[in-house]
Amino acid sequence: MTTYHPIEPDELETLRRLYGPFPVESVTLPVSEAFFVQGRTPIGTMRRAEVLLVLQAPDRRILLHTKRFYPPGVLRLPTGGIRNGESVEDALRREVKEETGLNVGEHRLLGVLLYDILFGEKHVPFASYVYWVRAHSKDVAPEDAEEEISAFRWVLPEELPRITEALRHVPPAWQDWSRFRRLGHEFVIRHWKEE
Repeated sequence: MTTYHPIEPDELETLRRLYGPFPVESVTLPVSEAFFVQGRTPIGTMRRAEVLLVLQAPDRRILLHTKRFYPPGVLRLPTGGIRNGESVEDALRREVKEETGLNVGEHRLLGVLLYDILFGEKHVPFASYVYWVRAHSKDVAPEDAEEEISAFRWVLPEELPRITEALRHVPPAWQDWSRFRRLGHEFVIRHWKEE
């Protein structure tokens, strides 16, 4: 049986050759069993990591979305799973298309956030590969109905800290999910500089 890891050293080297140096940060995230409920967890048998997307339109606005089963008022940056055996770059192209209907054009890797998710005595590794992607259109629609995206919103980058803070105000059962998603948003806030 093949074992897949969130970060493969050879793949990281390939990404560094493509994009130059980028930050790789590690965080520890203790969670409860509620984190592993479908819809609240990135972890799955078919995925080893995810791409986290900062899709930016020419008017500077970035794309947020919500899903039909999220608590009311929740918005976040889009993400998509990297399948076992799939390259990060292939996942980027596939997920942007599935989530928005757009094709990937100009883009760059902002960095990688590596998680040590703690559940009891278990350590579950996971990673977010954080990309900035130029969206040449704000006309977006998911191509994969299973994503259950119920709305998109374009916001100015300066609004991302407020959106991130708003993620704190979710029901108790969603708090672990909220902390996980805030970590990705905070990584973007720290490392993304508009050009």
